[in-house]
Amino acid sequence: MKILLQRVDRASVTVGNECISSIDTGYLALVGCRESDTPEDADRLAARIATLRVFEDDAGRMNRSVRDVGGSVLAVSQFTLYADLSKGNRPSFNTSGDPAKAEVLYERFVADLRTLLGPEHVQTGRFGADMSVALVNNGPCTFELLSETALTPTQSPKPQIPAPALTFQQVKTDEDARLVLDIVRRVWPICYAGIITQAQIDSMLGWMYDPEVIRKETAAGTPFYLVLADGVPAGVCSFDTHPDAEGGVELHKVYTLPQYWGRGFGHALLLEVAERIRACGGKSVYLRVNKKNLRAQKAYKAAGFFREKAVCTDIPDGFVMDDFIYRKPL
Repeated sequence: MKILLQRVDRASVTVGNECISSIDTGYLALVGCRESDTPEDADRLAARIATLRVFEDDAGRMNRSVRDVGGSVLAVSQFTLYADLSKGNRPSFNTSGDPAKAEVLYERFVADLRTLLGPEHVQTGRFGADMSVALVNNGPCTFELLSETALTPTQSPKPQIPAPALTFQQVKTDEDARLVLDIVRRVWPICYAGIITQAQIDSMLGWMYDPEVIRKETAAGTPFYLVLADGVPAGVCSFDTHPDAEGGVELHKVYTLPQYWGRGFGHALLLEVAERIRACGGKSVYLRVNKKNLRAQKAYKAAGFFREKAVCTDIPDGFVMDDFIYRKPL
């Protein structure tokens, strides 16, 4: 990853005729990603920016961090940072990252900053949009941060960025339902790549996450929740509120956006769900997971679930759900 960090008195981003974000004192961070970049690169760069001391103290020396001065960060995706101008008169972008992967890394970087600085101190551009960026560079003061040099793993251990604060918001409005669908549309193509086809993904999203389906399931005792990370929609879950005859409660849906994977957020979510199910009288919580979804199975095992049995169910449009049942005693 490469970040061009500019110390600013103010900065803003406009898309079309709308100013979508702005900050006063702080940084404008232009963020570029390559195919070889990893989530750990995003973590290190976010931690570095949060602690970098380039703001003046009372003696006029660069001795204060953006957090020390109560500043903010405006993070803007910028794939042209990896333009190759070594040949010809037109830039080559062969080293720039795949847009889908780059968006996840950019969102990871933003999520890290929100945890480190507070969500009110982090603003963003709009990934992939044609943006107009305005700034007043203080100093001028500009720095280039590269993940492959000063922040290599041997020089900088993986930072211990805490898991973001977790809150639940029950889905009640059509706007909430649209947010649910937006989250799962972003998660499923990554979560189920190489496991089920895009046609099956489209079919299942239609019959599982339609707003009318959400309303009916909520009325039947299986509410949906938006899961917020530092106040920002980051995941979805849905679980029964009444135990079955054996005291089991089914966790029907649990997904978090990829930028929060590996940060302890999903684990905290499962623990919170277990506590809520225990509070409603459940003696165990169980869920279905695709037999080929090894990443999810690893996460469930780490949260105390064990594999109970295999099930295969016919679903609409001629598809099947070929799953394991995982259960956790409470």
